[in-house]
Amino acid sequence: MGGAIIYPDIIGTLADTGFLVVPAIKKELAHYAERRSLGEEVNCQLNWNLVIVKSLEICLISMEILWDDGNITVVGFPSKTWEQLSQLMHYRNVLLLPDRGLIGLENNLISPVAAQEGFLITGIDKGLIRLANKVANMPPDLNVRGLMTYLGDLINSTRSTDSGLFLS
Repeated sequence: MGGAIIYPDIIGTLADTGFLVVPAIKKELAHYAERRSLGEEVNCQLNWNLVIVKSLEICLISMEILWDDGNITVVGFPSKTWEQLSQLMHYRNVLLLPDRGLIGLENNLISPVAAQEGFLITGIDKGLIRLANKVANMPPDLNVRGLMTYLGDLINSTRSTDSGLFLS
């Protein structure tokens, strides 16, 4: 994707996995699904970051996926989605889905096709620990519209329900 920030359509959880529906990466995920179907292993690293544009008074959480072929996918979460995003903090893995049709929202099932078209990313909790550290150490002058306080409160409420997942 070349570093462009894209936004998810749906953030949610099913069974024991968090999921993101991000139609903008449908073509990209198809490429990695094809590689997997040919027996090739597809690896990626995940980084969580804060993007603060103080002059515009906006703040994003970015999830940067660094694919093994050098491509980068950046999924941005504006502050209005942070409460939904906090649901993912309860899980160690996230399933990226390119199409909302892969989810049966009324019966909490993911289509079997999702295993082929989607991409499971493991270890999201490690990056979220680093994000929690960034928020905890953010200088007060970067607390745009109180968003760092809000994010810190979300992280702390998650920590209280999932002991040991974040900072002690």
